[in-house]
Amino acid sequence: MISGRALALLFAALFCAGTASGQIIEVRTEGGKTFTCARTGLSSSDCGARSNWYSYVFVGSISAITPIENDEKEIQIVPEEVFFGKPATPLTVLTSAALCLPNLAVGDSWLFFLRQEKDKPIVLDYYGNDSLPVVNASKQIETLRRLQNIGEFALLRGEVLQGTWGDWHAVSGAHVIAHRGSDGILFSCNSDAEGRYEFQPLSPGKYKITVDPVGSFRPDDTEVNLRSGVCWDLMLSKSPKSPSAKLGGYVRRPNGAALADVAVLMITTDNSWTTLQTNENGHFSFDRLEPGEYVVGINLPGAPAWEFAGSTGPGVPPPPASLYYGGAADRSSAVVVKLGEGEKRDNLDFIVP
Repeated sequence: MISGRALALLFAALFCAGTASGQIIEVRTEGGKTFTCARTGLSSSDCGARSNWYSYVFVGSISAITPIENDEKEIQIVPEEVFFGKPATPLTVLTSAALCLPNLAVGDSWLFFLRQEKDKPIVLDYYGNDSLPVVNASKQIETLRRLQNIGEFALLRGEVLQGTWGDWHAVSGAHVIAHRGSDGILFSCNSDAEGRYEFQPLSPGKYKITVDPVGSFRPDDTEVNLRSGVCWDLMLSKSPKSPSAKLGGYVRRPNGAALADVAVLMITTDNSWTTLQTNENGHFSFDRLEPGEYVVGINLPGAPAWEFAGSTGPGVPPPPASLYYGGAADRSSAVVVKLGEGEKRDNLDFIVP
């Protein structure tokens, strides 16, 4: 958090798996001035040490700061520990969105990730830059130092997690295997108490990553293409399956004539419900359902229309159908349809007199 600055609003919109881009938008105030700070929301899979994304990666200290127009700054940096590129000494850098950056002071030590484009100044940009103060960069610096010392090899590490987004749980003792595609050689390691795993440095190439079952849990297989001097942080888990069960059928007259625009009701065991109407062929279909038990009914043509009082949410009782599947006139006598995982039924037909 920027010292002396009050956070007025924080909105984070992250889209991601692997490496994804979104935006984190903050509205801040300082000295009576309100300004918006927007930066990329990245979920990185490369250990936070994206040296190959930048022209220069180094630890350096700020030796001079000069204010320039539009609240920006020109800063002079003295490189001290260089991981990538050959930065000049001192290096002149311009800020972009300086008000959004942490307070900059002469003598501060940062881990800098900087791009150099032809005939353009080097910019320290709040929006899309990974630079950060050294006090917050210990893990990134440790990784960069390791990458300098492993030669042509690569680092592969990550974590084994069970659960869903927002509710992950570490899986300890998982046996993780890397199958090298070029020669079929296997490499293995185990996750620790926090679910973290790391292989010994691996040679470049394509690897298939698998995890032996831990009880009934087995993460999905995945593949990674390792390049020399690169670190990958790979989360291993089980992708949740989208609900895929389905209930459908037809509403017809005894002579087979289709009845369009008939209201159809589906109720779950927890009393949640939804409705739809038959199409021109008299067909209806409730898709993407979870496995479970369902009751289906229709509102007969000529019956009073269902009134939802503006709400169909939780706690709102379902409307009464005039005919339930199985020929019942009341819900308690209706046939309960049991659906298995991914089961698709399209035979819930109604014959309307």
